[in-house]
Amino acid sequence: MGALSLKDGINLTGVQLARLVEQFEDVALPSVAITGGEPFVAARDLFRFMSMARGVTDISKLTTNGLWGSAKRCAPTFEQLVKNGLMDNKLFVPLLMVSIGEQTTPLHYVCRIIHHAVTEFTDRELNVAISSLADPADPEHKIYALLELYEKTYGAFPHDRVHSTMRVYLDNTRLEQQAPIVRPGSTPVSRWMDHCYDCFAPTVGSYVLPTALLKRTGELYSCAAFNVPEKLGFGNLFQETLRDIIARTSTSPYVAAVRDGGGLKGLHGVIPRAETDAMTCDSFCGSCSLLIDKFEAVTGESEPGGSTVPMFSESSLRRRMGAAQ
Repeated sequence: MGALSLKDGINLTGVQLARLVEQFEDVALPSVAITGGEPFVAARDLFRFMSMARGVTDISKLTTNGLWGSAKRCAPTFEQLVKNGLMDNKLFVPLLMVSIGEQTTPLHYVCRIIHHAVTEFTDRELNVAISSLADPADPEHKIYALLELYEKTYGAFPHDRVHSTMRVYLDNTRLEQQAPIVRPGSTPVSRWMDHCYDCFAPTVGSYVLPTALLKRTGELYSCAAFNVPEKLGFGNLFQETLRDIIARTSTSPYVAAVRDGGGLKGLHGVIPRAETDAMTCDSFCGSCSLLIDKFEAVTGESEPGGSTVPMFSESSLRRRMGAAQ
């Protein structure tokens, strides 16, 4: 889901949504996370996809900026989420994650969503999380103001129900109205490697984290970071099957090395530390991008991914699906 308005953005058609569900079912995909941007900008399409995916794959995580948290929209939106299958998961308790940071959503909207979630649903029905993100240029987290406002409005904050993450924005594509991010200084790639997440590994704790990214163009990446390097894109789900894309990903020597090594730190055995100490960048994703090129140079093995292909038009996709039937 994109961050743009319906007028400026591009939404998936019903045929394209059906294609996704079909491919998810073909590989028995356990769950998907819906993020953005703001999925609720395209609420009708969001609810339609959820309804189509019911019984096929779980909705493990739904991320929102909380723009629907007004007194008029909050309860009806929760009703639509339930109506369209959010509580019908087979494997995972769904997570509703509300992001606060650069977003301009009023904090009392976020408080209302949290209060409704924890009073109307048990922890066996719905997980709740706040993702507090700060710009590196102004690292003041809004979570403290949110806690204060919630307690003034509803009483004690439900810390036992609400998971909290506090992070800064990494590299990402900025919209025109957003200020550019300027991170102070540069960090050696070796340091990013030593503190990296366990990339490409399933993460199941209090809630499930996604391990792949599907863009609205159909491009599928083997990492869920928004600024994932292009070489980790292994195919387009609107042009080929998910089975073929997974098979191609499985031939990637870079992905295998990172997975086996428990993250980017696993590449220390391939790329000399003297070289990664001398390389600098400003993010985990930036270090990954540099490391892919260095990995290819050292091993002589090229990544099977990285090619971008055009998205099928709806008419073309209809013809292909009709022929398959």
